Amino acid sequence: MIVSSITELIGNTPLLRIAPEVHGLPNVNLYAKLELCNPFGSVKDRIAWEFLRAELPRLREQKIGLIENSSGNTAKAIAVIAGMHNVPFRLVSSMVRVQETKDILTLLGVEVEEVPGALNCFDPNDPNDPQYLIQKQVAAAGGGLFFTSQFTNEANPKTHYSSTGCELERDLTRVDFLCSGLGTS
Repeated sequence: MIVSSITELIGNTPLLRIAPEVHGLPNVNLYAKLELCNPFGSVKDRIAWEFLRAELPRLREQKIGLIENSSGNTAKAIAVIAGMHNVPFRLVSSMVRVQETKDILTLLGVEVEEVPGALNCFDPNDPNDPQYLIQKQVAAAGGGLFFTSQFTNEANPKTHYSSTGCELERDLTRVDFLCSGLGTS
């Protein structure tokens, strides 16, 4: 398979059949959706691309920067896509706790603004809440910033409905139970 852009490799991740000898559940077919096979390493590649795909020409043309609140995986995917299109990206977060993630984001050219003392759960009454701080920055930028807003963007769950869910249905035809970790939720 030949592709013209790394974003063409987002989605259509493989399903790994886990052998019954491994999982030990009689009469159960168990599969793992390998989202780590997305080009930037996580399921968040899907939402980042969906948030940005249609916006990139306008962002480049009008020299609008990106801003987001993330603990890491969404930020990494946005950073790579933004970098591919020469769109500046700023992360405002209290949740990036892993030094390696900060290092990767910095290497990708992301301006990381840490918010000390903010809670991990959003609180609109907290003046240190990253979502609140981002909304203030977006308003002050007068159209110069685009907030992808993974926590409130309706494209987030719709992306999984139209891609991840369809892939599972195509590959399995029948799903009795789905277990999934929650990231942006």
